[in-house]
Amino acid sequence: MPVTRLRTRQDARNQAPLAAVLDMLGGVAGAEDVVAFVERKLAAGRGWKFIMVEPVAYAGVVRHLFEHSRRKQTAVLLFTNLFRFLPPDGNEVLADRAELARVTGCAVTDVSEIMGELEAVGAVYRRRAGRGVRYFVNPLLGTHLAGAARDRAQGEAPPLRLVEPAGP
Repeated sequence: MPVTRLRTRQDARNQAPLAAVLDMLGGVAGAEDVVAFVERKLAAGRGWKFIMVEPVAYAGVVRHLFEHSRRKQTAVLLFTNLFRFLPPDGNEVLADRAELARVTGCAVTDVSEIMGELEAVGAVYRRRAGRGVRYFVNPLLGTHLAGAARDRAQGEAPPLRLVEPAGP
């Protein structure tokens, strides 16, 4: 038997105006960002989180971690866990090192080391925030963003520095 989420009348009342806005904006030139925002709100109300992943690049990062990381399995677990903490409107990892260590089952120092490995290949990048650091998943790997917002984020992202295997 499938698991279903019960919908209340309030859920339906909250979703109806968003669905109406989505219908009105369908096909309107220049409204891509608004449509993407409304679609994310509707998806969030349904309880599912979707991330568009570039499968070849994602697999390349996983392969790199398995071949080069000192902590292969922990590195792959941490990398995949990063996607759990992406907000619906960006690629900032909304978890600190302690939380990432907790969900990955490793030490905070391991998180720092592995994030350095991921940063070296361009899978993540960081920005200083006071004395701390904010991490971002490279939108060339995966993102919630759609349309023009995704294109803009991917255009501003640092390149991935993975070595591509030779072709046949």
